[in-house]
Amino acid sequence: MLQFLWSSRPPPGISSLYTPSVSPLRSCLPAQIGSRYYRIRSAPKQSAPPTTCIKPFSESSAWRRGRFLSTDSSSANNAATQKSLNIRQLKSGTWLPKWQAFTLSRDDRSSTCTFQSLAGDKAPKGNASDEELGARHLLSPQTTLAVFLPKGFPETVTPNYWPFAKWQFIHNVAGSVTAVISTQSLLFAMGLGAGSVPMAAALNWIIKDGLGQLGGVVYASFVSDKFDSEPKRFRFQATVAMQGANVLELLTPLWPGSFLIIASISNIGKNMAWLASSATRAQMNKTFALRDNLGDITGKSGSQTTAAGLVGTGLGVVIAALMSHFAEDPTVLPLVPMCLTFLPFSIFNIYSNYRSSHYVTTSSLNVPRAETVFYNVLKGLVQEKEECSKGNQTVADVAQQLERLVPTPIEVAHAEVFVSAYRSPFRVGIEIEPAISQYACQGKRAEILDYTFRQAGFVRKEPYYIMINGSAQHGASKVVVWFDKEAKDVNIIQGFYHACATRAILENYNGQPVVENETWSSTVINKAHEQSIEVVPRLIEVMNGKGWETDSLFLTDGDHDRIQIE
Repeated sequence: MLQFLWSSRPPPGISSLYTPSVSPLRSCLPAQIGSRYYRIRSAPKQSAPPTTCIKPFSESSAWRRGRFLSTDSSSANNAATQKSLNIRQLKSGTWLPKWQAFTLSRDDRSSTCTFQSLAGDKAPKGNASDEELGARHLLSPQTTLAVFLPKGFPETVTPNYWPFAKWQFIHNVAGSVTAVISTQSLLFAMGLGAGSVPMAAALNWIIKDGLGQLGGVVYASFVSDKFDSEPKRFRFQATVAMQGANVLELLTPLWPGSFLIIASISNIGKNMAWLASSATRAQMNKTFALRDNLGDITGKSGSQTTAAGLVGTGLGVVIAALMSHFAEDPTVLPLVPMCLTFLPFSIFNIYSNYRSSHYVTTSSLNVPRAETVFYNVLKGLVQEKEECSKGNQTVADVAQQLERLVPTPIEVAHAEVFVSAYRSPFRVGIEIEPAISQYACQGKRAEILDYTFRQAGFVRKEPYYIMINGSAQHGASKVVVWFDKEAKDVNIIQGFYHACATRAILENYNGQPVVENETWSSTVINKAHEQSIEVVPRLIEVMNGKGWETDSLFLTDGDHDRIQIE
C-alpha cells in the first residue's frame, strides 16, 4: 500500500479522483501501482498552492477502480501540471515514518525522472532522532504484533481468529507454568540436588521417547480421522490429559519408590496430549483461513505457541524459586506450596482451552453436526405441514422452507457439545455400517436382513441399505444403515438423511397400530425414501450456500466397512 502526496497548482476548488493511468508520471511509477485503489482529497483552500492527497482504500468503500468524480472538466488538464510525488509506504499495517519517505520528480522539459530519499523531512526540532524514530517504529505494538499474526491481518482471517488467538496464548502460558511446577516436583521425588539436574533430564527424555511415544502411536491408531471430524473435542481431551499427566508428576514425591512407573504413565499421557493437540491444530487453523493462507496461519500459530511457552517458562521458574524458599521451612510440607500454585494455573489452562474452542467453526459434516441439521429440517418440515393442514399458512416451496430451516455452521458451532458425551436429538438410535455377521446369525433377523439388501420398500435402487432393528409393538431400538462400495458423497448424505427420516417417522408412531415385521418396516422405509428423494437435492444446494462442506464427510469410517452385493 502506498500513500502519495502530489504537489501541484490546480485551480482552487478542484476535487477529483485521480488514477495513475492519466498521470504524466505513469511511466515513472512501478507497474504494481496501476492496479491499486487510490482516493484523492483536495487540501483546504489556503494562500499557498493546495496539495492533493492520494490514499489507498478498500474495495468495500463506495469508490471503485476507474471511476472519476470531478467538479471541473479541466481536472484532467490540471494533471499535466503535476511535477513531483512524495511517497510513503504501508509496512506491516503501519505507515512508515516520514524519514523513510521518498520523492519522485519529473522534468517535463528534459522528460527525465529523479527518485531520492526525503531524509531532510525529519521530525520537528526537539523530537527524537532518526535512529530513535526507527527503533520506536520497529518496537511499536503494531510491528510487534505483525510478527505473530498472519500477513494481511485482519482481512485474511475470520473475525473469530483474534479472540481465539488471545485465549490460546493464555492457555499455552498457563500450561507452561504447570509443566515447570510438575517437573520440579518430579525432580524432588528423585531426591536430586542442583548438580544432578542433567541426569534427571536425560532420564526423563529416555522415558518420553520410549514408552511415551509408543503410547502416542497406539492412541493415534485408535482415533484416526476423528481428529478431523471432532477437533474441538479431542483438543479439549488433550488439555485434560496433559494436566492429568502433570498431576501425576506433581504427586510423584508421595510414592518415590514407584517413580519409574508413575513417570512412564505421565509421559504416555503427555505424548497422547501432544499428538492430539498437533493433529487438531491444522484442522482448527483451516477454519480461520480466508485467502488460502493455511500455511501462514499455522506458522504464526507456532510462533505464538513458542512466545507463550517462553513467557510461561519464565513465570514458572520465578514461581519455582519462590516455592523453594517455602520448602526450606520445616513447618511446611514440600508439596503444599506446589499444589497451591499448580491448581489455579491448571484450572485456568483448561478453562482458556474451553473458551478458545468456542470460536472454532467446523463446517464439515460428522454424525453430531449432520444430525443437528437434519433434525432441525425434519422437525421444521413436519411443523409447517401441520400448519398448512390447519389452513394457517400456504404451502411453501421446499427450497424456501430449507432456507429457513437449515442452520449455518456458526449456529451449529455455538450449540456444539465437545466437553461431555454427545446425545443425539433423535430418540431412536442409529448404527452405521456394523458387522453384518451379528444380524445374519440371529434366526428371523436374517430374514429381515434379506429384505434389507433387496431394498424392500425403496422407491428406486440406491447405493445404500437401511434396516429397522426392532418391532412396532416393542419399539424400534435403532436404525441400521450400510453403504455400497460405489456410494459417493451425495449418496452418503441421502442415505444418512433417509435413515434420520426413518427415525423421525418411528418416533411419531407413538404406539399407533401398525402392520408388523417386514410389511411394517417396508412401509416406514418407503415413506422416508420418498421424502429424501424430494428434499436431499435441494438440501445439499442450500447447505453449500450456507457454508457447509458437503464434500467433506465423516459420517462413515472411510471405506473399511462398505459392502458389495453380487
